[in-house]
Amino acid sequence: MEAVVADDMVRQMHKLRALMARTVANGCTEDEELAAARMVGRLIDEVDARNGPTPDVNWADAERRSPGYQAALEKGMLATLFKAAIQELALNHINTVSPPRRKLAGGPVQRVDVREMLVPHLAMMLSAAGSTMARQMIADALEELIQDGLLPEGLSIPIGG
Repeated sequence: MEAVVADDMVRQMHKLRALMARTVANGCTEDEELAAARMVGRLIDEVDARNGPTPDVNWADAERRSPGYQAALEKGMLATLFKAAIQELALNHINTVSPPRRKLAGGPVQRVDVREMLVPHLAMMLSAAGSTMARQMIADALEELIQDGLLPEGLSIPIGG
């Protein structure tokens, strides 16, 4: 009996994957995609029904109202705002320190890592120089911005000038 249920579950999962693969990007029309989405919904309901009755409470609303979700949302928003502020201050400092490109032609230059230049500047600017944790937060934000391509990794600055 369990083997029959397991085989049926495997067949439904294969059918579910095949239906989910049918998208406009894969060559089906929007109407076909909508029909496939409805069938996916029905299959998911069948699988859920096998696992027992679902509670009447709307779990999505309950999750949104939960203190943990609100705290995670606020933390994500604060992290995004912090990174945006760090990016703005870093670009302002880079544009102040970085020479115009026309001065680089033919002259000797040195490559400066922006992390080494910006962490002390931003820590001082944000009054975070006394805290190791605050300096690490700035360094982490700079690293993420560099990895995302929003800040350059280094600058070429003329030697002696």
